[in-house]
Amino acid sequence: MNQLADLIRRYDRPGPRYTGYPMPPAWSDDFPEPEVLAALDRANARPDEALSLYLHIPFCPRRCAYCGCNVVVSPQYDPVEAYLAAVTKELDLVCSHLKDRRKALQLHWGGGTPTYLNAADLKRTFQLFKDRFEFLPGAEIAIEVDPTFLEPDQLPALRAMGFNRVSFGVQDLDENVQALITRGQTWDHTLTAMRQCRDLGFEGVNLDLVYGLPGQTMDTFKRTLESTLELSPDRMAIYGFAYLPSIMPFQRSIPAETLPTPELRLDLLLMASDILEKAGYVAIGMDHFAHPNDPMAKAVQEGRLIRNFMGYAVSAGSDLLGFGPSAISNVAGVYSQNEKILAKWERDITDGHLAVHKGHRLSEDDELRRWVIHHLMGHFELRWEDLNSRFGVDGPVLFADAVTQLQEEVPQGTVDVRPEGIFITQLGRRFVRNLVQPFDAYLAKLSAKTPFSRTV
Repeated sequence: MNQLADLIRRYDRPGPRYTGYPMPPAWSDDFPEPEVLAALDRANARPDEALSLYLHIPFCPRRCAYCGCNVVVSPQYDPVEAYLAAVTKELDLVCSHLKDRRKALQLHWGGGTPTYLNAADLKRTFQLFKDRFEFLPGAEIAIEVDPTFLEPDQLPALRAMGFNRVSFGVQDLDENVQALITRGQTWDHTLTAMRQCRDLGFEGVNLDLVYGLPGQTMDTFKRTLESTLELSPDRMAIYGFAYLPSIMPFQRSIPAETLPTPELRLDLLLMASDILEKAGYVAIGMDHFAHPNDPMAKAVQEGRLIRNFMGYAVSAGSDLLGFGPSAISNVAGVYSQNEKILAKWERDITDGHLAVHKGHRLSEDDELRRWVIHHLMGHFELRWEDLNSRFGVDGPVLFADAVTQLQEEVPQGTVDVRPEGIFITQLGRRFVRNLVQPFDAYLAKLSAKTPFSRTV
């Protein structure tokens, strides 16, 4: 435990999550729409390859003080109709360039609070996708759910549509912490939602917790962890709270003096890791854990884990289509992100244009480095012969600086550099976000001006 604590202290610095590469801060703010349309046309030329789909539903009935997501706080339901009309048109705009490619292996709805939509509109929205895409057998169809605002008919409606995985935000079960983050989620909210999911036969139920929240203590967070384990979630994510009031002014409502000290924050993470691993969960990177029978734990063991803008996945399409405000797409070598402001996104879509906010066309070097970073994050090893076979390059020569950095700067026990490649140890997997940074050609230029979240 002391070695782990020392490593966490060393590695606890701002850095990208590497759901993609390069990450959005390196993208162009004036990326042309024709580049995105051309990418869709190139993607259409591969009709047999499956797609991943993402929909951002931005609405929330209230603002949680800790949240860093792109949300629209709307106590009134009125904005939903215009939003769904724009989603319909955006789907049609994209699909007009994908006439021959409509198979999907992954669909994820995030937010915001996707279950802000009532059961009828959830069905209506899903039908928009079902009418345009063919979901392949075994496709993961997932949604994020806030148990605080969940009507009895919503989960049954989602299960009947074909949703098979649910992620519940819990954050913390302590009443004082819940009050400080203005969430108000009770144990009964969480327990009722979990039981309903199990009764309905969802294949996977995930829980998200956050450490470093205001008011947290070792005792209160231990009770939260032990209580959530009673629910036997299939996967758990333990995220570190990113307190950035300079760019998220609503976080100023959190009294700074209520935040855990850096030492307590570290202890909270160490305790969470210890409790979950003793309970049998498999650690996946720094902040994800999976039940040993979950497909993600098996994918880790078999070297099949995938990394994309939706995080870790067991299977995913070769291209990702993102819909809704702020959604990100990754298509045929082009990244693009939609306009974040709901009204601007709707206006662009209504005018017949994709609402491109920023984007980036990957160079050959970008493609190479992305493969290396994601391969290390998913397989936890990089064999030079695989790199040469795929890209025709001499890895030890091309990445000599990165190899030297790993050999000289990385503490012993996290990575093993051998003549045949780079191998991240079991201990090192917890710090994989840090260990791939030497391969990032953009990081040095971005770090000084980009408020990345801390890796721990």
